[in-house]
Amino acid sequence: MYTEEYEQKGFPIKDFILKAVLVIIFVFLLVWLLPKFIAPVINKNTDKTTKCPTVNCDTTGIGALTSQIFADNIERMKDAAISYYTDERLPKNVGESHTMTLSEMIGKKIIVPLVDKNNKAVDVEKSYVKITKVDEEYILKVNLKDSETEDYILVHLGCYTYCDSYVCEKKPTAEVPIKGSTLPTPSSSTSPSPSTSPSPSTSPSPSTSPSPSTSPSPSTSPSPSTSPSPDPEYLYEYSKTTGIELSKWTPWGAWTKTSCSTKEINCSDSNTSCLKKLQLLKRKEKIGTYEKTYARQREVVKQTGSYRKKSCSKYNYVEINRTIYATTTTTTYTQVNTITTTTAHTVGGWSYQGRASYSNPPRDTGSKHYVFVGADYSYCSDTCSTLPNYYYDSYTYTGGLKAVSSTVTPGEITSSSSSSTETTTEQDYEASCGEYVYKTIPIYGTITVTEKATRTEPLYGDVCYQSTKTRTVTDPGTTKTKWSTYNDRSLLDAGWTYTGRTKLK
Repeated sequence: MYTEEYEQKGFPIKDFILKAVLVIIFVFLLVWLLPKFIAPVINKNTDKTTKCPTVNCDTTGIGALTSQIFADNIERMKDAAISYYTDERLPKNVGESHTMTLSEMIGKKIIVPLVDKNNKAVDVEKSYVKITKVDEEYILKVNLKDSETEDYILVHLGCYTYCDSYVCEKKPTAEVPIKGSTLPTPSSSTSPSPSTSPSPSTSPSPSTSPSPSTSPSPSTSPSPSTSPSPDPEYLYEYSKTTGIELSKWTPWGAWTKTSCSTKEINCSDSNTSCLKKLQLLKRKEKIGTYEKTYARQREVVKQTGSYRKKSCSKYNYVEINRTIYATTTTTTYTQVNTITTTTAHTVGGWSYQGRASYSNPPRDTGSKHYVFVGADYSYCSDTCSTLPNYYYDSYTYTGGLKAVSSTVTPGEITSSSSSSTETTTEQDYEASCGEYVYKTIPIYGTITVTEKATRTEPLYGDVCYQSTKTRTVTDPGTTKTKWSTYNDRSLLDAGWTYTGRTKLK
């Protein structure tokens, strides 16, 4: 019954086994092929070693990524150079060229620093662009050197009709006229084209008969004489000079002043185009003078106000820093304000004590006053590295000062005995004070002032000098020229260079 039932239902055991085999094969193929699509391939030689000194290498995977980064960096340098070389910066004469290193391009802010696949900075001196004038076009060489690779591209530039700027890259399609020039018309051809050859009769030919509709027809398609011609093939002239003989270098010349923006010239002796070397010397020198000001702060006693008060007639009073003082004489304390640097003698109760130099400025007191004279530069050279000493004239008050409680208190009490009665005390005061009168009491306080001294001092700056030596060509050697295709690496690598001349192949 079991067999008959499954035979009747047709249990697909064979189909099941077949499907399982197919699934296993599919999984195996997937596991084998998938890493080849998603994993980078390490460069290897044909002998499967990981070193790659020859061209027989697997350059897929990581190699492709490396090439893309290198190509992107060259493209950025090319675009930056095209945008920089406007009309006034282009070479003017055929064969003339202009070179700009990547360092200079970065300095001109036309490109940012570049990094290679190893996240290392591209060599900014050996990476450069060079534009050369050739007939009515320009050849732009873009050379890039990173931490592992150095290579270059050559780009045709010109002032074509489709350019958005003065010059642009030549399109690798049909010949395009340069702005300001015209392409030859069909009639200028030396041999008549089929469409312009005389017709045997005056009746319209099929090619010129009107079309029954406005839709394009074979008769309206461009004839061979009016269709764009392909780019003509050019040959480029290369030159190489051999056998050049040079003189010995002259001695280094005397040092002469030059701009500090002058660049050193330090080319190789083996470079036959190196006919001059230049070295620089930079040092600090006096380039002028300027007025330098030195300033110190000091505490001085100055009058800040006054008031009238009932006072003893025999004494003068002064308030200094909130304390009242009685003088032993009637000398006016306020005469301190009349003291100047030209006084230099006794003024009222103030006695001149002489002039001295102070490394730290002196501080005024109620009975001592200092007048600022000037700076003492004897401890400085032609310029002071620190503040100089200051000169001061000093004065001492000889009138005597005694602190009292009020302006009706005498400076000195003549009687040493005291009385317990108020009347007797008043009489003693009156005997010492004389009579009571109203006087103006000056108010003095301590304030901070800034005292300045100025003198003319030398101004120092960078001064640059240059020295040169030269040599001359004693035998120009032999210059050979060859015509070849564009970017002939066999010639370029052998030291041949473009002359700027081209001709049709």
